[in-house]
Amino acid sequence: MATRSRPATDSRDGPLVLVLALAVLTLLTALYLLVTESSIRPAVGASLLAFGFAAFAAVDQLSERRVLVALEAGWREHRPYVGFAAATFAIGILLGVLLYALGVDLLEFVLEALGEEFVGDEELEPGAGSGSGSPSIELTAGLFVVNNSGPFALAILGAVSLGAFTLLIMVFNGILIGNLAVGIGGQMGYAEFVTLLVPHGVFELTALFIAAGIGFRLVHRFGQRLRGSRDSFLTKRYLYRTGLLACFGWFLLVLAAFVEAYLTIAIAETLFEI
Repeated sequence: MATRSRPATDSRDGPLVLVLALAVLTLLTALYLLVTESSIRPAVGASLLAFGFAAFAAVDQLSERRVLVALEAGWREHRPYVGFAAATFAIGILLGVLLYALGVDLLEFVLEALGEEFVGDEELEPGAGSGSGSPSIELTAGLFVVNNSGPFALAILGAVSLGAFTLLIMVFNGILIGNLAVGIGGQMGYAEFVTLLVPHGVFELTALFIAAGIGFRLVHRFGQRLRGSRDSFLTKRYLYRTGLLACFGWFLLVLAAFVEAYLTIAIAETLFEI
């Protein structure tokens, strides 16, 4: 009895829709910044990021490199490790909540760390309209990109510690989020706190999970090589698809920076009286 074959789905379809959707979202962000910001620099930066997302699709369609196929392959390979990274982050959240229940509030620690980081920095400018001349931090996308790129890179490079440092980064960030969520959320309202976290957090945390997943996968590949179940620790094809995934993850991190700097507060103020 003859069977009717089903047409195979192009493995680029999913990634193509994703990168184009992110390009459109980032371009809309650029248009919003063009209208709302006094400087054109944020809009130009967001436009360049939109071009970066679109470049994945353009290179794939206009060349034989099959960028999106490699990106999809990189994601499939690292997906279990990204899930493991998310699980360790969730454990950190639970530990943070437990610490708060035991009387440990990390908010003061975070505020002190931020104060030490920005004292004397060029981002510190007199508070506008306050009349006090007290310094305030000018939140820009560049500021968040610089601050978040460090943990992103370290999550990958933590592979040299056999994943211990990568694990520490994920658990520590989870502890901070869990502890602050209970402390700040209890004061201002949990819905308000979630609104201040989710718009940029969905991109930022995804980027961090991807970076940690790459770090954990490197450790696993190294272990496979030591056991003899893998011929090579690193190959050109692996480096290519993993490099594309890391680049995509960093683009998400940059998108999160634009959202956090220019959109998160506006969204929260629209929904709540913050």
